[in-house]
Amino acid sequence: MKQRIDTALTQIRHGKHEGLAQLYELTSRAVFAFVLSMINDYQLAEDIMQETYVHVYKSIASYKEGTNGLSWIYTIARNMTMTILEKRNREQETDFDSQIEMAGATLDNHDFDSPTIDLAKRILNEDEQSILFLYTIGEYKHREIAAMLGIPLGTVTWKYQEAIKKMKEHLRKEP
Repeated sequence: MKQRIDTALTQIRHGKHEGLAQLYELTSRAVFAFVLSMINDYQLAEDIMQETYVHVYKSIASYKEGTNGLSWIYTIARNMTMTILEKRNREQETDFDSQIEMAGATLDNHDFDSPTIDLAKRILNEDEQSILFLYTIGEYKHREIAAMLGIPLGTVTWKYQEAIKKMKEHLRKEP
């Protein structure tokens, strides 16, 4: 997979637009799951994922061939997500008119309809969330996740099992 991603990035660099379609097909599930693990808003995660590919296309000159292309894409996605979250936090802190209009309502715009995703966001750390979401939502194998995140396979397997164990324990404790 790494070689196919590098090939697609090289095609984009050389002006071949089909490389972007191929890159999207190879990585979009992983990028979506990665972004969703950072935020709790399905629609916003989709928007950030799409914007990530626009940014990849515009910034292709900064990609160094032979490096981990997926890691480079993850860095772009993470930076875009963090920028959007910081912007939202600033807007929420200073937008008094909308706070007054929403009196009694929650200001959390990151609602997601899945109680399982919500539970994972509450009790798992960021690494565990990323691995769990890439495995369950992205449908990647542990080996692929290890390659994507640049961590050992044993660490991915262990963190995934720990995440599942934490969630099971929490569900057992709930009435």
